[in-house]
Amino acid sequence: MKKAYFAICAILLVGLGVFYAFSNSDLELKFGETEIKKGTFNETLFASDPQRSAKKGEKPPVPPRKKSGKVEMDTTKKTILFIGDSMVECLFPRMSAYAKKNGHTLYCVVWYSSTTEVYGSRTTLKDYIKKYKPDYIMITLGGNELFIRDIRQKRQKYVDEIIKQMGNIPYVWIGPPNWKDDTGINDMINESVPPGCFYLSYTPDQHYNRKKDGAHPKADSSILWADRICKWIMTQSAHPIRLEAPSSGETARPTKLELIQPLR
Repeated sequence: MKKAYFAICAILLVGLGVFYAFSNSDLELKFGETEIKKGTFNETLFASDPQRSAKKGEKPPVPPRKKSGKVEMDTTKKTILFIGDSMVECLFPRMSAYAKKNGHTLYCVVWYSSTTEVYGSRTTLKDYIKKYKPDYIMITLGGNELFIRDIRQKRQKYVDEIIKQMGNIPYVWIGPPNWKDDTGINDMINESVPPGCFYLSYTPDQHYNRKKDGAHPKADSSILWADRICKWIMTQSAHPIRLEAPSSGETARPTKLELIQPLR
């Protein structure tokens, strides 16, 4: 019985060897007018190994390239929390129009005269996240801290705490529209958040018409500012969402607006 078993195995192995040899040979077999085509025995057997599956004299097949590093835009409707200092008040009318155009829900919180220290030393941000359950956050802070000396020593821990409170929720931190050079607040925030999560509002190509206080952009500049931010979020941010532009100059009211008075 054992002899018969080994004999069958030997026949099968010899047959496999013949098929393998024929698959890699240049021989052609014909029976009358019928040509026996070679199978892809070798290629199938070693399909997982590009070097082996390549034919003689040819380069191994190149594996399919992965998609580019660019993140695909999330086209789903979002619940957005837009929170920060008084610059939120400049931006939310146009941002609300974007939300309306793209089917997003927008909750806005304006805390007048607030800073990274104010937010970072309290649970206010965390409390609003718990209240509105956003799946996207826009935050703008730093405008009241442009000229603080030793900014990193005095504010880094608060910036880190703000980032910690946002957790795994996708976000964009919108930098202040400086009216003068700062002492490092923009650089500090930019270096603290992941790449693609900070929008720098203070660049030579961004112009702002200011209100009488010399700091806050007027309505027309705020609209253009919001347009630039939304375009950047869609095309360059780490978490792009759909923010197709509404009609030129169009503004709207957010789903809800909350105002917090300055600390005394």
